[in-house]
Amino acid sequence: MTDRTLREAFASALRGANGRVVQLPHPKIVFLAQNLDGRAALLAKVEIGPDEQISDGKGFTVTTSRSSSGSFVRLSANEAGTSLLFLKLVEYVMERTEQAHSSTEAVKRLVAAIDEFRRFFQRKPGRLREEQIRGLVAELTFIAHLLEVHSEQARDIFYSWGGPFDALHDFTFSDGRAVEVKSAHRPASEIRVSSNDQLTTTEDGLDLIVLPLEKVSAISVADVSFVELVKRVGSAAMSSGATVAELWENALVALGLDIDDEYYDQWKFIYGDWLRFDVNTSFPKIDNKHIPQGIVKISYGLRIEDLKEFQMEFSEIEVPL
Repeated sequence: MTDRTLREAFASALRGANGRVVQLPHPKIVFLAQNLDGRAALLAKVEIGPDEQISDGKGFTVTTSRSSSGSFVRLSANEAGTSLLFLKLVEYVMERTEQAHSSTEAVKRLVAAIDEFRRFFQRKPGRLREEQIRGLVAELTFIAHLLEVHSEQARDIFYSWGGPFDALHDFTFSDGRAVEVKSAHRPASEIRVSSNDQLTTTEDGLDLIVLPLEKVSAISVADVSFVELVKRVGSAAMSSGATVAELWENALVALGLDIDDEYYDQWKFIYGDWLRFDVNTSFPKIDNKHIPQGIVKISYGLRIEDLKEFQMEFSEIEVPL
């Protein structure tokens, strides 16, 4: 479902009386947006094993009920209303469970997704690898581009960003259209796809955009300094209201990024031109339907010269905000 539909469902539940629920569309699990004493809650009508324990996480509490009259798992926000972080949690859980092949697998994915999201915020600050820095530079550069074009819609831009929270796609916009962002060495010849789900085509469309980057020395003239880029985008987030500022801070925690570490001063890059591809049903990718049981994750490379028939103009990219 689109993030706008998700927000509208929780807003509708919270406008009603305590306990009001609004059903969320999902192929395998009955999910309900619920008003829990003025706090947003996600109610999943599932039965989990008697020994299964699900821990609370940053900003949310988990309640489970096992009874003959019906079993459920409830995720509830710790504060009144609906925070962007809680909506990210709901979005993450629903995305992960939608990929299940059966209801039983969906329940297992539900438990795992809650635990994964909780662990994002238990990461100790550390140093990102070059691959992670390059990917983050591409994502932040795209955010900076969107902020230039849609300066009045910073909240929607930052909310669409799912990269730090390991969302299915790096950006998912209000109508369900998604954008996956990659970096490539200059000249761009190959990109890496880090999981078999990453290029899953959506009903509303998926763009793959690629930013060619090359690292230069710390004293060289560069198009972008990693530290300056993080601070510039962070400044835009912090000036866009408390909810966006909180989301930005949570993104840095989830990334495990301490931008004050002098290690990051060395990372400077020169840009190439953005590349854009339409990830339609013919686009070369790993099809989940053909992955043998027991294989849980696949990464692979794509040769850019073989993607020309799917190439589109980056300048014409449209994102609904």
